[in-house]
Amino acid sequence: MSLLKIENLSFRNGSKTIIDNLTLHIRKNETLGLLGCNGAGKTTLFDLICGIKNATHGRIINHSKTPAYLTQIITPPPLLRMSEVGKLICNLNSNTPPTHPEILSRLTQWSPSLSKRYADISQKKASTCSYGEIRSFFALTLLLLNNDLIILDEPTAGVDPEFRHYIWLGINNACQEGASVLISSHYTEEITTNCHRFYMLANRRAEAFNSGEEFMARHRATSLDEAFVNASL
Repeated sequence: MSLLKIENLSFRNGSKTIIDNLTLHIRKNETLGLLGCNGAGKTTLFDLICGIKNATHGRIINHSKTPAYLTQIITPPPLLRMSEVGKLICNLNSNTPPTHPEILSRLTQWSPSLSKRYADISQKKASTCSYGEIRSFFALTLLLLNNDLIILDEPTAGVDPEFRHYIWLGINNACQEGASVLISSHYTEEITTNCHRFYMLANRRAEAFNSGEEFMARHRATSLDEAFVNASL
């Protein structure tokens, strides 16, 4: 069963068409990737799903009860400790927010080293955290809240391999525990490796793929990045 279904969705900004007759769906307990170059409309699509923007045409059928959305722009108050920022994230996105010890206990089940890293970041003020620490902290906190639909807009952009590994670890565990995760990225390899399926958003529409091999074959490419470029033309 589809948790989220989008049918013939279109969005125009003035005279410019950003999305045109786009169709996609995400199933329960599925990690679904969304590839697309800068300006392709990935963030616009997520804003439409979350009701931040209104579609010009088409339908969004959303059966999720507790959706959560990580946007690209994250600016925590600089004087707050990240543990306090975590409380804000939990209270804004969960009807039954977990305590900090509960979060660390859950993270320990996923990975003891991740739990320690998260605990260390929690003690720092936001002003002293790196971009990667802040972005991974936000993403991981959302993934721990038992939401049924989690939308992540380029969570690994500008993040080093350590935090990218932890973010995907969190995504995979959240999906196994009942969440559906919709994630956008520019990185073809991480999407094709970690997602059950993915879409390529280009020329205002979404093209569905089940594997990286299918992606390369359909676009007559010898590498994933070449397929990305060919699909964007």
